[in-house]
Amino acid sequence: MFMCKLDSLNLLFDKRIKKFASLTFCKFYNIASRERPHMRIPQLHIGAGTQLGSLTVFPVWTNASGQLGISTGTGSHLEVTELASGPQVGKLSISNHGTKPALLLEGELLEGGHQHRICARDVILGAGESREIDTFCVERGRWGGKNSHSRTARRAPLSVRAELHGPQPGSRQGRIWERVSRHQGVSGSSPTGSLVDLLNASRNRTISQPFRLPLPLEGQRGVILGLGGEALMIEVFGTHSLFLRHYGQLADAVVMDLQLFATMPEAATPAQDVRQVAASLSNLRVARFGDDVFTVRDHGTLKSESFSVQNGCQAVTGIRVALPKRTPQFAHLSAWNMEHPSIASV
Repeated sequence: MFMCKLDSLNLLFDKRIKKFASLTFCKFYNIASRERPHMRIPQLHIGAGTQLGSLTVFPVWTNASGQLGISTGTGSHLEVTELASGPQVGKLSISNHGTKPALLLEGELLEGGHQHRICARDVILGAGESREIDTFCVERGRWGGKNSHSRTARRAPLSVRAELHGPQPGSRQGRIWERVSRHQGVSGSSPTGSLVDLLNASRNRTISQPFRLPLPLEGQRGVILGLGGEALMIEVFGTHSLFLRHYGQLADAVVMDLQLFATMPEAATPAQDVRQVAASLSNLRVARFGDDVFTVRDHGTLKSESFSVQNGCQAVTGIRVALPKRTPQFAHLSAWNMEHPSIASV
């Protein structure tokens, strides 16, 4: 009798456990299958394009609002040095001596030190903050010199910057050296393979053969660049003032690409194609700010988080910020057509 009752209790217990497990599984499944919240890229408004030989430049505005309270470019007070523990190719130390958070862009040149470097990804530093950042060398033939670096917010050419966004991180340093070397004998020459020397030589050539991107327009926040009749990249900033701080340096860098791809067809990039690219970018969903707590950095007055998304042949990277009592916003982003001939051919 006792055994029968025990069997009955065990059966009832098993049924309840199975029912609980089933309900728990269904509940978990429903949560997992529901679409998680995402952060959308702001709607992009594209203006009329201006053709300059093989290059077509389109101004970009966004529907994002408000100031971010960030300094950047030559308006920020950043000190860049080799590491206190000893120089490393892939690392530099950076300190913000300004009163505002400061934005350092991917592809920004950090000149001097033991060798010239470029910043590997977008970085924000709070006022008084110091940290190590990831870098890549753009001067293969030199190792030695000063401890400090200078910066004038100059950028690497697009043909070099594109490697920062490629899907294959392994041996990326070697591929960056290869991309820099392609400018040897085109923009100028450098005994140490210095991108800074080549950029200076390119700029000297430009003085005798003037090249100017269209003047920035009121409220403009970015550009779409087409090369040889095909969209190449989009670069957008969170505010008009951030964009203005980097527009001139972008123009100087683009000159090097035009010199390298001088045989590219002088075809205008169709506005319809560009608007389709912009629409696909606006529909792209990026993981919600703070989903990965280990990638969020707290700078006191705001928090920042880098992001990277691969969408077919499109590589999208940048940095977003969250201010108190405000919806997170993108401070900077760029999207690259990784199948463009100027990128894929390298």
